[in-house]
Amino acid sequence: MNWDGLREYWSIPGPWSVLPISQGVTNLTKAIETPAGSYILRAYRGDRAVQQIRYELGVLRTLQEKTLPFQVPAPIPTVTGELLAVLAGTVVSLTPRLSGSQPQNDDLEQTYAAGRALAELVKALEEIRLEVASEAAPFPSSGDFEAWAGGSILPANLLRELPLAKAEQEQILMLMEETQVSAPTLYRSLPQQIIHRDYDQSNILMEGNSVIGVLDFEFCGPDLRVLDLAYALSQWPSGLWNTGQEWPVIDAFGRGYLQQQGLTAPELEALPLVFHLRATASLFFHLGRFAQGVETPEEILERIQEALVTENWLQLHADELVKHAHGWP
Repeated sequence: MNWDGLREYWSIPGPWSVLPISQGVTNLTKAIETPAGSYILRAYRGDRAVQQIRYELGVLRTLQEKTLPFQVPAPIPTVTGELLAVLAGTVVSLTPRLSGSQPQNDDLEQTYAAGRALAELVKALEEIRLEVASEAAPFPSSGDFEAWAGGSILPANLLRELPLAKAEQEQILMLMEETQVSAPTLYRSLPQQIIHRDYDQSNILMEGNSVIGVLDFEFCGPDLRVLDLAYALSQWPSGLWNTGQEWPVIDAFGRGYLQQQGLTAPELEALPLVFHLRATASLFFHLGRFAQGVETPEEILERIQEALVTENWLQLHADELVKHAHGWP
């Protein structure tokens, strides 16, 4: 892409240096260095609806009005006041570049702090009321699996195209089918609000043991309140599953969260099912992208293997997870 046209939209003094940076699954992200400071430019892929981008940027703008102990990307309006621009047919947005480093999942103090920060974010998001309209609409709830796939797909047919063992294919299909059955009950019985939906280590910035930034609100939108906690718990012990070392990480994150944000007993008891819900929505999302030719077989295989690791762990430890959760407050 020719980036020269950017300065027509943002009146930031030059010269501008556009540098590559690796961040995000569905966006092309660049660092912009200028005499006035450093910025992050997000160029959204063509399969991302502009209504969803506007919703994300609207949430971020509203969060600037909240008192948070960390920063979130603040969208910089264009010269016409828009929060996004269209450059050569590509939607782009600009935010200040936030400093910090990603947390280490074996650092329990950082893990505890990340749990507290998520709770603070959830409380702030609970207060946000954004009108959903044709111009701005979020990603659907995680239980709307067809919407996450971008249309109707046949997971069994897609899985057969991949070098998976038959037992692995059957396990993934069973996970997806059982979750589709259990999801409606979760949505009828558990609290819902706007949540982040992608709170993992790659989207957290820390300085020492303090969270100083939370990034990537691409998937934010109304969903089960407990889903943010469930997803974070499914990610933080990466590489530690079934070693026994996962439990201190899970407990540190859970304590940090629940000491700031209360959850109901039904929410805590539903954690294993919400693990399944988030994993299944992700599988539909990535299988849909695979069907569209947007993701490679290698990329979707990596997602499937991650899901299998967590699923195998849950089969052994679901009851223990709930027992730990009741002991966190």
